Amino acid sequence: MVRSVPRPAPLAGLPARRRSLLALPALLAAPARAQPGFPEAGRPVQVIVPYPPGGGSDISARALAPVLEKELGTAVVIVNRPGANSQIGLGQTAQARPDGYTLCYGLWPSTITLYLDPSRKAGFTRDSFTPLAMHVIDPGSIIVRADSPLRNLADLVATARARPGALRVSDPGILSWEHLASLALQKAHGLSVNQIHYQGSAPALVALLSGEIEVAFVATGTAMSQSRSGQARTLAVLDARESEYLPGIATATAQGTPIVTGSARGFIAPAGLPPAVAAALAGGLERAILSAEHQQKMRDLGLPIRFMNPGQVRAYWNAEETALAPLVQEVVSTGAAAN
Repeated sequence: MVRSVPRPAPLAGLPARRRSLLALPALLAAPARAQPGFPEAGRPVQVIVPYPPGGGSDISARALAPVLEKELGTAVVIVNRPGANSQIGLGQTAQARPDGYTLCYGLWPSTITLYLDPSRKAGFTRDSFTPLAMHVIDPGSIIVRADSPLRNLADLVATARARPGALRVSDPGILSWEHLASLALQKAHGLSVNQIHYQGSAPALVALLSGEIEVAFVATGTAMSQSRSGQARTLAVLDARESEYLPGIATATAQGTPIVTGSARGFIAPAGLPPAVAAALAGGLERAILSAEHQQKMRDLGLPIRFMNPGQVRAYWNAEETALAPLVQEVVSTGAAAN
């Protein structure tokens, strides 16, 4: 009988020390074949803010950046890409390489209304992005200059009714939540105003403070800072309850006009992000947003943190899109978007 003798391994005939030295390069090379760590040392993460500097989105994104840098172990660079009511910055994000080094500080509902409006030809949808974290949900407010004769929502309605099409009202872009809130106010009371669209909340606020316009719809954090500085007066808060940052200011609902809206702000990335990179970013964002340091900073700014993880952001996004679709269709079909 012929027996089969196992063939020795290539290194079997060598001394043990020699075998170990020859095997060492293969052992050292093994980690290099695995997915590299994220982020790479010295490579910054860019966060696109699709609005001009100085607005609510810019302020809250910059407030988080130093804490996020500590969590990710690399620089976080805020880059403003304003234009077309955030469409330019969002479009650049959707087309960016999905490697984790380009994020966007998204704003809802504007992100949704852009692609729901067919005339915008946005070039992206919800599926163009990877949700990472919700950061802030800031209720809306209605403000005027401190020297305005308007003291409350009833004064605003009366003035708009007495001056059809003349009262100058600002928003940061067509179909932004501010624009939609103004349309809701007009519809509720049968009003017509001179709606003026700006390229971002910062220019819209400057227009109010300079006297170019008379009424502005802004985030409550902005209303708080302008009220504290003595430059503006808040007429109403667009939330279900009074704001702790604007004590004594009645909600629009309490003043007879049930409008509840505002801006939700969070972090998204291009679609196709590798799961390990998405997890690293989501984890870093969660730790940064919920850190004691950042929570105190946001309290000082009057910006309410409302953290959501990727799955919760996705569910919120789906629900908002479902709710907004018929409203946007109505606005577009009636031509109100061009107002």
